[in-house]
Amino acid sequence: MASETRQLNAEARAGRYLTALADRHLRDLKFAEVSRALRALSSGYVEKREAGGLDRALDGRGKKAAFALYYGAIHFAATMALVREFHLQIDHTAPGPIVDLGCGTGVCGAAWAIESGRTGPLQGVDRSPFARHEAEWTYRTLGLRGDTHSSIADVLARAERPCAVVLGFALNELDEGLRGAIGEHCLRAHGRGARILVIEPISKRVAPWWVEWTAPFVARGARVVETRLSLELPQKVALLGRAAGLRPDSIAVRALAS
Repeated sequence: MASETRQLNAEARAGRYLTALADRHLRDLKFAEVSRALRALSSGYVEKREAGGLDRALDGRGKKAAFALYYGAIHFAATMALVREFHLQIDHTAPGPIVDLGCGTGVCGAAWAIESGRTGPLQGVDRSPFARHEAEWTYRTLGLRGDTHSSIADVLARAERPCAVVLGFALNELDEGLRGAIGEHCLRAHGRGARILVIEPISKRVAPWWVEWTAPFVARGARVVETRLSLELPQKVALLGRAAGLRPDSIAVRALAS
C-alpha cells in the first residue's frame, strides 16, 4: 500500500513538473524555433560538448530551451522508469544527500528522489552555469531541497557521506582521468553503503570504457542492465522530438545499479 501511494505521488509530481518545464521553455520561443534548434543540437551535440563543454554546445536560446525541455524530459522520464522497473528506490529515511555528478538540469537525481519518496537533500554538480541554474529550478519546482556546485573535483574532495550517487548520461562527457577519479570515489561511497546509479546510452562509440569502468562494481555485487525503456511524455515534448526526427517514445540505456 505504501509503495502504491509513493508511486501515485511520484507520478503526480512528475506530471506537474513536466507541464511546468514545457511552459517555461516554450513561453517566449516558438515551437518551430525550438524544434529547429533541437535538430541542430542532436546532430552536433556530442562533438561540440567534447570540444568546449555544455555552454559551448548550447550556443543560443533555442538550443538551451531544446536541451532543457527535450533532453531534460527524456532523462527525467527514463530515470523514473529505470528506478521503477528495477526496484532501485532509496530508503526515504536514509541519511545523507543524493549527489548528482554532471547533473545537467538536475533531472536524474530529482527523479530518483521522487521515485523514492524523498524530499532531499540533493547536491548537483556541473561546470555549466546554465545547467546549475536549471537544476536549481528543477529542485524548487519538484519541492526538493537541493543546491548546486561547479566543481566535481571539489565535491569529491569534501563530500559528506552520501546516501546515493547518480551519474545520468554524464560519464561519457568526461575525460579519462576524471572518470577514473569518479569511479574510485563511487567505489568508496559504495563500500560505506551508498547506492550508485549510472545511466548511459547503449553505444560502444559513446562509452567504449563501460565494461572496464563497471567491472569493480560488478565484482562487489552491483547489477548491469541493458534495456529499452518506454516513455510517456507530455504531448508538446513528444511532438517536439518527432518534428526534429527523434524517437521520444522510448530510449535504449545501459545502467549500473547497486
